Amino acid sequence: MSAGDAVVVALVIAASGTVQLAAGFGFALASVPLLSIALSPHEAVVVALALATFTNAYQAYSGRQETDRGVTGRMLAGALVGLPIGLLVYRAADERVLGVLVGVAVLAAIGVTARGVDLRRAGPRLDLAGGVVSGALTTSVGTNGPPLVFVLQARRFEPDRFRATITSVFFVLDVLSVAVFAATGEIDRNILLAVGAALPGLAVGAAVGIWLRRFLDPRRFARLVLVVLLAAAVSSIVTALTR
Repeated sequence: MSAGDAVVVALVIAASGTVQLAAGFGFALASVPLLSIALSPHEAVVVALALATFTNAYQAYSGRQETDRGVTGRMLAGALVGLPIGLLVYRAADERVLGVLVGVAVLAAIGVTARGVDLRRAGPRLDLAGGVVSGALTTSVGTNGPPLVFVLQARRFEPDRFRATITSVFFVLDVLSVAVFAATGEIDRNILLAVGAALPGLAVGAAVGIWLRRFLDPRRFARLVLVVLLAAAVSSIVTALTR
């Protein structure tokens, strides 16, 4: 990895950390497509998951009193089924396919975030299904948020409860995924260098995100996030199709 690539990685992670800590989600959605500028799509997935472990650990711990443990447990149970499915996709798909999948996952996130669906009376199968899809996305494209965002929004979770629950699920999935990638030999020297280069950016981005959370109007910031995610999705798909 060149010095220029290291700078790009650090800047992307700083911006993604800001989004994550201010909005409560969106780290992988924002980082994976943009990391593909400096890294391969495979490397971008692993790097994003490794770094997201830090931001999700902080938010899960700080919001632990608000976490819905029942929903969290069911989502994680479903994710255990989805993780190996996603790993098979990750190892079999070429980089162009992964790039398109990343873009599609981001577009799906935009759709479920922009629409309101009321499923507060839905049974536990909704949480299990969301977990399965999220687990598969975690180890295949690294953007595991869309199904979880859909489920929690459909259940009409309040913002604090939403952030605490989703980051608790993210944290466990991140740790499991990084362990799986390490065990299967997917973490190499270039990925470790990228993670090391990104850590200062992550620290800066997290600090800025925590500061912004106190001042930004949630609705306006949510609209801004949607615009950024749309740009990232289009960029990921176009880049993949023009390789």
